[in-house]
Amino acid sequence: MLSDRAIRLTAFVFAILFAIVVILGYIPSLNAPVHQHHAATAGEHMLMGRYAISLIDDVTHGVTAIVLLVAALLSARYSRLALVAFGWYYACDAVFYLVHGVLQQQPVVANLVLNLPHVVISGILLGLAYYGREDVPRGQVASRAAG
Repeated sequence: MLSDRAIRLTAFVFAILFAIVVILGYIPSLNAPVHQHHAATAGEHMLMGRYAISLIDDVTHGVTAIVLLVAALLSARYSRLALVAFGWYYACDAVFYLVHGVLQQQPVVANLVLNLPHVVISGILLGLAYYGREDVPRGQVASRAAG
């Protein structure tokens, strides 16, 4: 199991990472307007020419950064809770958009590359939050059925 200090440091580092994602969206040389064929909403831009970022994305990443930062400053318990909550949030987000890409018949590789950041980040957040935890139930349903 990761130490309390490591969990808090992880939450702090991810808070900085998500804050950087928001900040990058406001650096003109890293952004371009959304293409004409894409249904753009107000304030939407292409971050690094690859990722369509809208105001809701900035809000989501910003709230994630703030919650992780506050959790890191308060305790390891809150940090782990924030890592779990946002890990599952970004995992679900990745699944929703991967399925959406399939239904929209996007090329498979493009769909995977587009959603890869949330797949990787959610995996890391959840992996760190649950790593070595003894209080997480494992296989209890099967052992109860056998007993």
